[in-house]
Parts: sequence; C-alpha cells; structure tokens
Amino acid sequence: MRTPTTLALLFVAALASCGGDPDLQTAAAVFAKFQVALQQGDRAGCRDLLTEQSRVAVDALPWDRIRERQALLVLGAERGQGDFRVRVQDPNEGGRRSEFVVVREYGRMVVDLVATAGLSATVVEAAGAKDVLEPRALTEADYERIRQHQLAQPPR
Repeated sequence: MRTPTTLALLFVAALASCGGDPDLQTAAAVFAKFQVALQQGDRAGCRDLLTEQSRVAVDALPWDRIRERQALLVLGAERGQGDFRVRVQDPNEGGRRSEFVVVREYGRMVVDLVATAGLSATVVEAAGAKDVLEPRALTEADYERIRQHQLAQPPR
C-alpha cells in the first residue's frame, strides 16, 4: 500500500500534467482526495467528495479489498463536455488506464461515480424488450431539485 507521502508526490506530478488551468488542477485534486479517503476507509470523507447520486454506492464498496490494493496513479485531467475527465493508471491491473468523471455540483467539484460507470457501460437488451415512456406529474421534490441545480450553475 502506498503511504500518504507517496500519494502526495504522485498528486504533485499529476498537477504538473494539467498545465496552468486551475479547474483541471482542482478536478485532479478532488479525485486525489477521494483516493486517499478510499485508502483510509473514510466513508464520510468519500461521501463528501461524491455527487448526491453517487453517495448511495459508498456503503456497497468492498472496503477490505480497497485497502489491500495500491492507489490509482493520477495522470492528469482534461475538460469534457460540462465535466472534467481525470485520467488514471491502475497498478493493480497491469497499468490499465481509465478515466473518472469529476463535475461541479452545487458550486463545488465532486467525483461522479454514476457518470464514470457510464463511460464503460454496455447496453444489453433482452429479446423482446420494449421501451415504455410513462409520463408523470413533477413532484415538489422534483421542482426543488431543478431549482437547486439551477442555483448551482456558474453565471454565464
């Protein structure tokens, strides 16, 4: 397992690869903090660094297995369409590279595990499956979520 000092050195190398863009540096920093929280088994710290939708996955994470693995190496970050993609390398999987999505939610950057899973997901449909769209009325909670999302957006 890597020590926090080693993680800090890897993080400094990742920041250098982000150029001078402070948003890219922040995205890489948020992911690095998430990595440290994972390695330390800090569930509350992980939740704080995740989107609202991603927080439900924290309790289902294999915490014992995570602590046994080496941390992902942050290679850098780049802007996506409305998000940031943090490029990582996994020393546990022979150096396999992948990306994690970091987004701005309620004015701060957080890791989006749902969007990250969507990057590599494949759609499998059962034979005879049909799409069914059933309209429903919006609830007060829906309107509040829409309002919170709008307030969280930066000024244009």
